[in-house]
Amino acid sequence: MNGTNSVVKINTKEFCQKFPKIELHAHLNGSLNEDILRQLGCSDTSIEKYQKLTNILNKTTRTLEECFDLFKVAHNATKTQENLYLAAQSVIRDFDKENTIYLELRTTPRSEEDMSKEEYIETVVRAIKDCKNVCSILVKLILSIDRSQDAQTARESLDVILKMKEKHPEIIKGLDLSGNPSVGNFDVNLFEKARRSGLKISIHCAEVKNDEEVKKILEFVPDRLGHCVFLHPKHNGSAENWNIYLEKKIPIECCLTSNITCGIIEKYEAHHIGELIESKLPFSICTDDKGVFRTTLSNEYEQVMKHFDVSPKRLYQFVCETVKQCFASDDEKRLLLVQLQDYYQRVLQEMC
Repeated sequence: MNGTNSVVKINTKEFCQKFPKIELHAHLNGSLNEDILRQLGCSDTSIEKYQKLTNILNKTTRTLEECFDLFKVAHNATKTQENLYLAAQSVIRDFDKENTIYLELRTTPRSEEDMSKEEYIETVVRAIKDCKNVCSILVKLILSIDRSQDAQTARESLDVILKMKEKHPEIIKGLDLSGNPSVGNFDVNLFEKARRSGLKISIHCAEVKNDEEVKKILEFVPDRLGHCVFLHPKHNGSAENWNIYLEKKIPIECCLTSNITCGIIEKYEAHHIGELIESKLPFSICTDDKGVFRTTLSNEYEQVMKHFDVSPKRLYQFVCETVKQCFASDDEKRLLLVQLQDYYQRVLQEMC
C-alpha cells in the first residue's frame, strides 16, 4: 500500500524480469538461443530446420514426437567439446541476464566421435565453473538417463555419472529420467542405486498417460517430479495415483509453455499448476526448453501471475518455497533466501 492506501499497480512483465528467479528444470540442449546455434556453425540445412520451429508451434495439433525432433538440431551442434562448452556457457549467461539467481541445468551425457561421456560431463562442469568469473548466478548440474537407453547402457551411464559426481560433488547434484516419454520405462533399481550414492532424484513423470509407471515413480518418492500433466484426475490421471501423491506431496516442476506448445495442455489457465496453487501443494515454475519453446523464465513467472491471479507477494512466497526444493547445500539455500528477502524488503513490501 502507498500513502493514499491504494494498491500500487505494477507492470507484470517488467516486474517478472527484475524478480530474482529460481530455475529447477532446464535442459541444456533445449535451451539454446538462435544466436548460439549460428555461432556453433550449424549448417544451412540445420538452421532452416530450426526455423521450422515456428511452423510447428503454430499448428493446432502437435505431438511430443514433433517437439522432440527439434532437439536433433541442438545435439548436432554440440558434438564437440568446444561447442558443448560454448553452448553451456551461453545458456547460463542467458539465465543470468534475466536475473535468475539459481539454475539447475540438466543434460544427458553422450559419447561422440571425439568425446566420451566422461569428457561430456567434464566439459559442462568446466563451463559452469568458468561462468562464476562473469556471472552472479549459482549453477548446479543434474545428469540424465535417457529413457530410450537399454538396461545395460543405462547402468553404464549411471556408473559414469557416479564417478564424475565423486569428482565434482559441489556441482553434480542430481539424477533425472528424461527423453521421449512414449518409449522406455522407469528402472527403480537404477535410481535406488543413485539415491544410495548420494544423488538427489528428479524424474519426468506423467508427461503422457501411463498410470502404472506413474504409480511406480510415486511409490519410489523422488525428491522432485517433472511435469506431471496426467496426474490429477481432472487431467485424466487416476484417482489412485492422485491419492498417493497427496500423501507424498512431492514437489512438481511445472513447465507451462512447454506443455501448451507440445499440445498436451490447451491453454495457460487450464494448466494443472492451478490445482497445485489451490491445494497448497509444492511446485516450482520452470522453462523446460526455453530455446525450443521460445520462452524465458521471466515469461513463465508472468503467465502464472496473469492466469492464476498471483500477487507479487504470493509469487515471492512461491519462490521462497522453491528454494527449499532445490538441490543446493543448506548454506547456499540460506544465501538464496537472503537475496529474496532483501528484494522483498526493498521492492515488494510497498506493493503488497
